[in-house]
Amino acid sequence: MRTDTTATVLVVSAAAVLVISAVLPLYGQRSDGPRFEVVSVKPNKSPEPGGRNALERGTYEGLNVTVRRMIALAYMPMPFSLIDGGPAWIGSERFDVRGKFPENTPRERLQQMMRNMLAERFQLRTHVETKPTPVLALTVERAGALGPALQPVQIDCANRSADRPPTTPWCAFQYTDGLLRGRGVTLDQIALELVADRLVINRTGLTGRYDVELRWTPDPAVSTLADAPPGLVTALRDQLGLRLHTDTVPMDHLVIDSVERPDPD
Repeated sequence: MRTDTTATVLVVSAAAVLVISAVLPLYGQRSDGPRFEVVSVKPNKSPEPGGRNALERGTYEGLNVTVRRMIALAYMPMPFSLIDGGPAWIGSERFDVRGKFPENTPRERLQQMMRNMLAERFQLRTHVETKPTPVLALTVERAGALGPALQPVQIDCANRSADRPPTTPWCAFQYTDGLLRGRGVTLDQIALELVADRLVINRTGLTGRYDVELRWTPDPAVSTLADAPPGLVTALRDQLGLRLHTDTVPMDHLVIDSVERPDPD
């Protein structure tokens, strides 16, 4: 396992890993199939590191979002770290993207809309390969004892009421580099939001939904702040009560063959 000063991690559940192979045949590029009713794509030159990347209530909203994050949303449950290839700009250049669709559209159909939008506006082409993949297994540090920043909550994401401030994301995330904040999210969702160079398989056995606020320093070796948060491994242990172990398993990877910058609206 890497030391705490360099580890970068993505968390995903074993259940999600098992269904990837079953759903990947649906994920090829298509010229037919459902599309957003209206799509707007504009570059975002904001210096802000965070953004939004969500499909909900008749709208896809990608604010200050990278193409790599849009691909990850379109190809869920494919973990972020199993998306290979592509030019560097798809992980650094940011866009504001909006798409309209009928409310109550099934999730699978929404993801098909996302894939068609990426194929048409960003000329995205991909294929799938199975590769031996180094992973980290995520487990609970001490049975029955979660960390203070991982709290179970009872919430029905399909019927959300107004019992929380509107600034709090519902069953979704706010993120910046070194901060992941979610309300009413699952361990699978937490996994997909953490940028990684190695996949972490969720073997915690934790189910249900949680409020989470994880703070870490992406590269403690270059931090100049005396009170900077710890590296990710230590943050996972101290704040969430979780730990990591190494393994290697065969996994399907989504390989990016080609992608292009879009023409803005």
